Amino acid sequence: MTALPSLAPSAEQAACRILHLEDSPIDAELVAAHLARSGFACVIRLVAERDAYTAALAEGGFDLILADYVLPGFDGLAALELACERAPETPFIFVSGTLGEEEAVEAVKRGATDYVVKQRLARLPIAVRRAIAEARARAGQHKALVALRESEARLRLALQAGRLGAWELDLRSRALTASPTCRANFGWAPDAPFTYDDLCAAIHPDDRERMQAAVARSVAEGSDYDVEYRAVWPDGAVRWVQVRGRPEHAPDGTPLGMAGVSLDITERKMAEERQALLSREVDHRAKNALAVVQAALRLTRAADLPSYTRAIEGRVAALARAQTLLAQDRWTGADLRTLLEGELAPFLGGDVKRRALNGPEVSLPARATQPLAMAVHELATNAVKYGALSVANGCVSVSWAVEREPGGLALLRLQWAEAGGPPVAGAPARRGFGGRVLDGTVRVQLGGKVSLAWKPAGLVCNMEVPLGLMADPLGSAPGRHLEGA
Repeated sequence: MTALPSLAPSAEQAACRILHLEDSPIDAELVAAHLARSGFACVIRLVAERDAYTAALAEGGFDLILADYVLPGFDGLAALELACERAPETPFIFVSGTLGEEEAVEAVKRGATDYVVKQRLARLPIAVRRAIAEARARAGQHKALVALRESEARLRLALQAGRLGAWELDLRSRALTASPTCRANFGWAPDAPFTYDDLCAAIHPDDRERMQAAVARSVAEGSDYDVEYRAVWPDGAVRWVQVRGRPEHAPDGTPLGMAGVSLDITERKMAEERQALLSREVDHRAKNALAVVQAALRLTRAADLPSYTRAIEGRVAALARAQTLLAQDRWTGADLRTLLEGELAPFLGGDVKRRALNGPEVSLPARATQPLAMAVHELATNAVKYGALSVANGCVSVSWAVEREPGGLALLRLQWAEAGGPPVAGAPARRGFGGRVLDGTVRVQLGGKVSLAWKPAGLVCNMEVPLGLMADPLGSAPGRHLEGA
């Protein structure tokens, strides 16, 4: 027989509390004596009738219930029924001199832990120790189960908060167990069957071999599994998934399974791609800016050094303003009206009445922003030197519209018109740097058209810029640049 653990209380542990239902004081003393002689430390509360027994059950706090089977006006089975109802976790032992075999079996069926006949009270300490030990074991198991369920609930909450899917793979049967979030990462419904073959089929063909090689390496080396690949959803959408896991091996080294988590990282991958494109765009813009500055230094003509310095500073400032606008919009483009206001401001001395801007809201593609800024700067520079802005009453009007071309392409039509300046005799005899800038930016860089009309009232410049042909650095559709068009 397996030895039962000792139930003698430690210094920190209180004695076992027993509720004893017994109408015979002599029998109650015999029970207490047998428990005491066995070294079992306990505190017994003796009750003899139904009301006292019911009140004691209501108070609670007992580790064990002992009860006679036959009581005046009250029977043991009724006492057992009350105990099962009000103290279901408390062990219940019948101690009776009239309990037969059939009654004992029926009592156990109804929930009694054990039974002891009064003629053999020497067995009572053993039955008590066993009942207490089993009750404590059940309590410990229940506590561990509750703690496990709470831990699992916290884990599920953490996985949901982190959008992590959980998975397990049996390497012997290749059976895959995937959580609803894990299934969702591959475009499957939460309750849909999802096998390992389904998972492999969902991986992008270009990434499948790399994923399988990572699994094989992890199993062979006993190392962590960490791989990122594209998943093709049933509807054709392509998403990026990061999968991490760890293999499990038997003591003899046989691979048993793998378990881990999955995470949809599509947003991060898109951000990384945008960042890479943005970095290349900034690098390209920086090289272009240096080339423009170099051209300005080489081609600018002036009568003296101060004039040359002012011209160069103005052109570099125009370039800087365009770069600032692009940076504010993360190099996706710039607002046309804001660009025009910024380029004209240095030439107006704060007098905004000398310029008129008319047109819808238009977001310029990034590739068109810098060239248009330089073109407008050159027109304003010419107006200050020779045109409408060279006199106090002169003014400049800029108007624009966006039209849809065949095929859905967008065309920006912009007109620069001067009025109130010195009379214009005709086109200048020599084309300067500003004219070359207009031609190089609008025609060469933007693929558009530019025409200059030297009317007596002032210069009129018409530009056509095909916005739809300007690829957005982040890959957006051309229509993105036509706010209000």
